[in-house]
Amino acid sequence: MKNDLPKFKLNLRDFLIQLKEFSAGDNAELFAEDREIAAEEARKAEREKAARVGGLIKPSEMDDVEL
Repeated sequence: MKNDLPKFKLNLRDFLIQLKEFSAGDNAELFAEDREIAAEEARKAEREKAARVGGLIKPSEMDDVEL
């Protein structure tokens, strides 16, 4: 059983075919949450960067804590 090379190749081929079929499909929704988190972190970093320099953030956009 351990040295069954033809069976291993068949299983490997089946796995690669399934993997290719999965990657060809529309699986964007799997990564939507990750993209949203990354975008939010980028917005926070940009806001923090702008907050360090006076006058880059409009008073209407400032939080009550920043005033």
